[in-house]
Amino acid sequence: GERARVGAGTGEVLHTPVYIVAMEESTKDAQRVAEMLEKLVRLHGSRAVAAYVHITPGIDVAHWPAKIELAEYALKSVLAKRSNAQIAGLPWIETYASRNKKGQLANPSAREFPMSHHIGCLYAHMFDWQMSSDAKYKHTIVFESDAVDPSLLGVPLSSIQSIVNQAPKEFDLIFLTQRPVGGKLAVSFKDPLGTDVHLYHLTEQNGEAGLSSYIISDTFFKKLQRYMVEHGADMVDAWLSAKMCVKPAFDKHGHFVSFDEGGGGSYRYLNCFHALAPDFRSEVSPDFPAP
Repeated sequence: GERARVGAGTGEVLHTPVYIVAMEESTKDAQRVAEMLEKLVRLHGSRAVAAYVHITPGIDVAHWPAKIELAEYALKSVLAKRSNAQIAGLPWIETYASRNKKGQLANPSAREFPMSHHIGCLYAHMFDWQMSSDAKYKHTIVFESDAVDPSLLGVPLSSIQSIVNQAPKEFDLIFLTQRPVGGKLAVSFKDPLGTDVHLYHLTEQNGEAGLSSYIISDTFFKKLQRYMVEHGADMVDAWLSAKMCVKPAFDKHGHFVSFDEGGGGSYRYLNCFHALAPDFRSEVSPDFPAP
């Protein structure tokens, strides 16, 4: 388990902004976030957590038009370049532009679980990407509220700053979730508590789902903005992991060609990595609400 605190003055104490996505009226999310914050304080100290960790809103699309301003902020970059009529033709984000006269999702089944969850999840992550971009952060760590669940987290929280420090300079996205190795080893190091951490270049086809913990660089959202304005979005976890990170679907100028095998593309759009600590297993309290 994680017992010792990361040594001050080592450069390994948290100094990268962290966003934790949580549904505002969810007692389960409140419990999960409280436990994650406790761990972060124990490892990185209260000063670092107060300075760098922010709770950001989950987005409940089933109750639109309530808090529709959250989705509008998530779509800020697209709304700046596309009219509502144009957005209505873009996959997934058309959900905003094609609402009914009451301001609700036009498709009643989209207001029901699981579709409402998937749409809300996309907008919540887009909200954080936009906020990171507006703040001009070089790197941002994003956690969903249940990220520290033992079935989800692939690296100890003691290592998150070390991963940013050790990451290849040209990365767009680093997954911190438990997942199979999906490419060649890029770098190995020990975190401040002595845990072995490996970073793999994510290049192999995969069917991985889940986006509970990851790190983005400032180039990540610039690239996604360009794509979304032209082509919309998709179910956010599979879109990033199984398509944007690994499929050679783009030409040398970064223009989208096709996700189909043999569709004529030659380049992957995002430069993605996966961090893994093979000997680590996250520990949570018996009261921690399961995902």
